[in-house]
Amino acid sequence: MKDYKRKTALQFYCVLLACFLTSGCDFLFDKAHGYRGPIVVTIETEDGSVPEFPFLIESVYTESCGHSSCGIDSGYRYFKTAYANEPVTFPRERVDLLQPNAYATILFKVTHPNYHYNVFTRGFGPTDADDPIHITFTVKPFAEQMNKVAGWATGPKQDMQNFTPDSREYKKADIRYRQARFNLGQTIKRHITVIKTFYLPHFSKRMQQRVIEKYQPIFRAWYYGVPETDCWNKMTCQEHILKPREAEYEGL
Repeated sequence: MKDYKRKTALQFYCVLLACFLTSGCDFLFDKAHGYRGPIVVTIETEDGSVPEFPFLIESVYTESCGHSSCGIDSGYRYFKTAYANEPVTFPRERVDLLQPNAYATILFKVTHPNYHYNVFTRGFGPTDADDPIHITFTVKPFAEQMNKVAGWATGPKQDMQNFTPDSREYKKADIRYRQARFNLGQTIKRHITVIKTFYLPHFSKRMQQRVIEKYQPIFRAWYYGVPETDCWNKMTCQEHILKPREAEYEGL
């Protein structure tokens, strides 16, 4: 009889413990483990310099949607400014995931007039503590990116020297060369647009004026230093690239 009572009591406490653990799991995995951060971000420059103006960093949690589509921005959206080598903290926040205990993919979009725009992707696991997560991103000067894109024209230009101008191989290399030069113009134009429409509006009028005064002549020189970028019609694209720029520099 005593063994039966002991067994019954043990079963009762096991059921009670199971119920407690079940509710506890809900709490741990759905709430505490649904949180990410705080995330401490530091921007370093590839050339080791410390620019006069700060970087603009946008964070966003992106939800992947499988094979049909992906990259839907759905949370953890913050805009922070930080100077090179100075950490900036993105807060701890609950991220609503399709699966609460999964890793969260967070993008950090880094913008600066003198540096190549970049999107850094990191996966963050669930955390149940306020201990900060430290990450560092390294950005390259935009001039280096320009040199990289300009280098894409080197190979085709060398190929052109190996063939006669009326040969098929020469014409193919010529098209590749002009397209590479066109891509350089597009890269510069896109950078200027990003700084004008995205970077500057996040700062005061006084700061905007300082940025414009410094980078206006630099951007103008970059803009006019490459072929025409109005190349939407590929039938006349080669003709445009041979001409000086027809579109005026709009500026910042």
